[in-house]
Amino acid sequence: MNKARAVRVAVFSDVHGNVRALEAVLAELGARGPFDHVINGGDLAYGGPRPREAMDLLMQRAYPTVLGNTDVWIAGIEPGGGSVVAWARRQLTPPHEAYLRRLPTLHRIEAPGAPPLVVVHATPTSLSDLLDPNAPAEVVATMFQQARTRTLVYGHIHRAYVRDIADGLVVNTGSVGFPFDGNPQPSFAVLELGGGRWRAEIVRVAYDHEAVANELTAGTHPDGRTFARRILTGTVSG
Repeated sequence: MNKARAVRVAVFSDVHGNVRALEAVLAELGARGPFDHVINGGDLAYGGPRPREAMDLLMQRAYPTVLGNTDVWIAGIEPGGGSVVAWARRQLTPPHEAYLRRLPTLHRIEAPGAPPLVVVHATPTSLSDLLDPNAPAEVVATMFQQARTRTLVYGHIHRAYVRDIADGLVVNTGSVGFPFDGNPQPSFAVLELGGGRWRAEIVRVAYDHEAVANELTAGTHPDGRTFARRILTGTVSG
């Protein structure tokens, strides 16, 4: 009898209008594929120098996508984000905003003989709460309970990691557009199901982040210098 083929899933998140980083990640996905599922964890347009191009590319690819906390600002669902959101919205069109308004807050992949793989932006019940990489086991267990699984993938904090805990797996994809773990290279997660168990790895991708920083400082972005420093340093405080 032939062994069942492993299920392969790629999850990326937090593009944040950085189309150069997105293109690099998509190229790497193509090189590592095929994947059974490719999921986008939200925060598509806010912060980077080219929100329109990033959203156009993501909408063209039509990957299943979950709503992020900055997406609700961009879409006008909730107020927030100040001048950076206002600037990004000027680059976008009503179809971009309508696309964001239609996004769900959770994506679930059912797999025979294994826990579902659940993708959210921040937590199963919030777009903005922070799940720390070193959160106590009981906090992670609560997240599993809320997601009705023991395999949870999220973005939001821009700090990529894989953690086996509480008889389950929690993964942060890191960020495509603005990593905050000290490494400016974009990241995404690859998960593989085999033998009834999900396993995960983080992939980093090289790209010309200095060119993106230059775009941010040379253009009309209202806070280009701050976001350029984040691009260059791979930190939120850069």
